[in-house]
Amino acid sequence: MSSFKNSIVNEIIDIFLSEISKEDTKNKINTYIIEPSFSYLFDRLYPYLILTFIIFVLILLMAIIIIILLIRSNKY
Repeated sequence: MSSFKNSIVNEIIDIFLSEISKEDTKNKINTYIIEPSFSYLFDRLYPYLILTFIIFVLILLMAIIIIILLIRSNKY
């Protein structure tokens, strides 16, 4: 009974893989699943990416200002 199940499972996997390998199926998956998913994800994360970039720039500017102040204070 177990070998019968294994053979059926293997056949199903082979059929699935052959269907996935077709160019038409790849295009459908890309068009209807992958692109909308990435678009949705990017739309949801966009404000956080902008906020992260702004915080990074502010931290970089503060670090540069601190370095400049330290260099000036050591001269005198």
